[in-house]
Amino acid sequence: MELTILLKGLPADIEAALAPTLEELGLRRVIDASHRPALAIVSLDRDVASGVQVIQALASAGARVAVAAQSKDSELILLAMRAGAREFVSSSDRGAVDSAVRSLVRPSFAASAGTLTAIFPSKGGMGATSIAANLAGCVAARDERVCLVDLDLELGDVLALLDLSSGYSIAEVVKNMRRLDRDLLDASIVRHRSGVAVLARGEAIDEANRVEPESIAKLLSFLRQHYAHVLVDGLHGFGDLALAALDASDRILLVVTQEVAAVRNAQRCLEIFRRLGYSEDKVKLVINRYQKGSRITKEVVAETTGVPVAATVANDFALLSRAANAGNLLPEEAPRSPITQDIEALAPLLGGAAEPAPRRASLIRRWFAPRGVVVHGAQ
Repeated sequence: MELTILLKGLPADIEAALAPTLEELGLRRVIDASHRPALAIVSLDRDVASGVQVIQALASAGARVAVAAQSKDSELILLAMRAGAREFVSSSDRGAVDSAVRSLVRPSFAASAGTLTAIFPSKGGMGATSIAANLAGCVAARDERVCLVDLDLELGDVLALLDLSSGYSIAEVVKNMRRLDRDLLDASIVRHRSGVAVLARGEAIDEANRVEPESIAKLLSFLRQHYAHVLVDGLHGFGDLALAALDASDRILLVVTQEVAAVRNAQRCLEIFRRLGYSEDKVKLVINRYQKGSRITKEVVAETTGVPVAATVANDFALLSRAANAGNLLPEEAPRSPITQDIEALAPLLGGAAEPAPRRASLIRRWFAPRGVVVHGAQ
């Protein structure tokens, strides 16, 4: 849903400085209150009485209103708040006005934002990419908008798995987020015939060096405004890009197999997640290539890791290989197979939004880099 904003009485230089922010957030500016804007910044510098009336009218109509004024007189602040304003900032402080706009937008976006789920392998070879791609396909089969993001910017496998050519890359979307609306985004990034939108690396080898962790956090926030579900693959250990995605995620599907090394690594990953402050509800343990006859049972995995097994995915290498060779996803290749049904059953784990943990890459480097602990997650 398009959001509209009214800027009333602000200095011309402040309005001009806000233009990039309005574009970035997808806000359409309206010229007066008759357009019933969803958001508003009202200045009380010229006429306090009429400004208060405007605030009351806008707030009564359901708009989120912030007030800007040179004076920070306590009586003026109280008057504005009683009229229905949510924030009060200095009209000459560009940064404060910009922050007020973003603060007003955030509750509106949160109500409509899609889920963000990271697929995280406990070690290399866990089949995380297959799970991520086929889970995206199952979501798309329900006619829900879904985007699969491959954050391995050097050797990502998603494009090859889906037999797709590189389209608009992660670096290009990051560079042009301010210009992209939903239609332009859909027209720019590559799409699998199943309906899954795919955002991955480009052809340029040095592209990975041009993408910063802060840009990844903004990118994922941007994508979840346009898709019901965003799935993130290509996470290798706990580097800066991976941490940016993990911190931003609502859910983490920790993928493990019934191997001693995989289970032990899952135990280590879970300990890191706890130190990062992630809630128990945020991380879901998934056993891939599940075999009922294995001596490492679900109960053993749960006891070793200290968390319950949320789901299992059947072992069917032949089917996965056949589908991958044809560039198909499992819902296309074999919709009734046990492995397809198991992956479809993962969809409820995507859940709703969880409270994001704070970003703390420096802590993780400080804790583990001296000891050389690296948990690799190649697919």
